[in-house]
Amino acid sequence: MRFLPLSALDDCYWYSFNDEPIAAGSPYITPRLSSPAFLLPDETPDAIWHLFAHTWMGIEHYTSTSGLEWKREKLLFRGGHSPFVFHDGSIYYLIFEIHTRTYGRKGEKSSASRIMLSTSTDLMLWSAPRKILDSTAVPFASWRGNVPRLFHPQLVSWEGRYRLYFGAGAWKLRQPDETVAASFGYAESFYPEGPYDVIPEPVIRTDGDNEARSLATGHVRLVPCSDGMAAVECAYYYDEILKKPRSHMLLLESRDGLQFNIKREIQKSPERGWAAYYLTSSDIKYKENEETWYCYYSATGKEEGPNPLVRESLGLLLGKRR
Repeated sequence: MRFLPLSALDDCYWYSFNDEPIAAGSPYITPRLSSPAFLLPDETPDAIWHLFAHTWMGIEHYTSTSGLEWKREKLLFRGGHSPFVFHDGSIYYLIFEIHTRTYGRKGEKSSASRIMLSTSTDLMLWSAPRKILDSTAVPFASWRGNVPRLFHPQLVSWEGRYRLYFGAGAWKLRQPDETVAASFGYAESFYPEGPYDVIPEPVIRTDGDNEARSLATGHVRLVPCSDGMAAVECAYYYDEILKKPRSHMLLLESRDGLQFNIKREIQKSPERGWAAYYLTSSDIKYKENEETWYCYYSATGKEEGPNPLVRESLGLLLGKRR
């Protein structure tokens, strides 16, 4: 895969493909479809689009011939969250987070997180997942005394090693409710399967003095470039005008994958519609034959009607160089 320079993202304008979601779960059975991770046709053995996302049931697999209309294939791993697909040679690595939820008189409780890895050569048959990192091994995975949690793992090949980046520390926003990552860090290994050495400090953290991420770091998706590393962050902040929490997509840049600077805002959560609550996650790739960036994202909002449900669905942003 050819890496583009950082300027290829910085010099883009973005627009929504559609005012409506391009993919959604069942309204009552799986109302929330989240954390898309996709592969372009030139990255797959069958030359079609593949997308992975999660519902409360686990990791779901979708395929498409256009990237616009998606067919559900099957549920891959029950209880899995936040999938990411890394392609290295003839092997595909599916990385995801898993934790156990229990319910009692005092409400919902979650166990510590495990990051799991499964492999495939055809994207259809996957090996039994194995644990490659536990949240108890990450010093900053416990935020303000909460159970240590990890979010949104992703793998990047960098300077002869593999970096496993992840969100860490569970922080619950209110009105509307959303559990999000407080910080963003990584671990390193010589092999995708590990063992991984955890870097003890996060590279991005929630900062009450930074208006862009005053409430939470949220989801960060990395884009390796020829001269550094770009990232799209779905960060959370307090809107002083609307007097409520909001989220927005930020474009970040880094030369070393350690120090990230905010370049600009890509998109805010709208004030109404299917994505009016939060922009929660994204995945982004460049399609060379169209000279276009594809950014699939998940967002939450409330349906219209007498018994409105909070739903999470997938949307699509397209980016073109100016």
